[in-house]
Amino acid sequence: MKLLQIRLLVKDFKKSVEFYKDLLRIPISWYEEEMEYALFNNGETKIELLSQKAMTEVIGKENKSSDGESTSNFLLQFEVEDVDKTYDYLRKNGIEFVTEPHDRKEWRSRIAHFRDPDNNLIEIYKML
Repeated sequence: MKLLQIRLLVKDFKKSVEFYKDLLRIPISWYEEEMEYALFNNGETKIELLSQKAMTEVIGKENKSSDGESTSNFLLQFEVEDVDKTYDYLRKNGIEFVTEPHDRKEWRSRIAHFRDPDNNLIEIYKML
């Protein structure tokens, strides 16, 4: 697995975009206001912003906190050769998944999610 991106799950999407784009001056390479998604190209490992609300929709309502948002403030995204094979390998080795492998057409990717021992959210990812 290769660390591809760190996704920050933000409460105020517009304010966070302004911070990274205007104050830190990190180049933005993809911006979708309606989806509340921004990708900052800061070298080999990128920084993504996604609203907590949008991430909760991806991982499902049963994986949210009592206030209706994602229980994580960030997500580590690892690029893999094959999401389904990696999913099968990790499950056979005791990893419990939050989501099964599925396609996200709007992200042009296949993904699955699990948590580390400290409950941090991890995504395995392959571009379609």
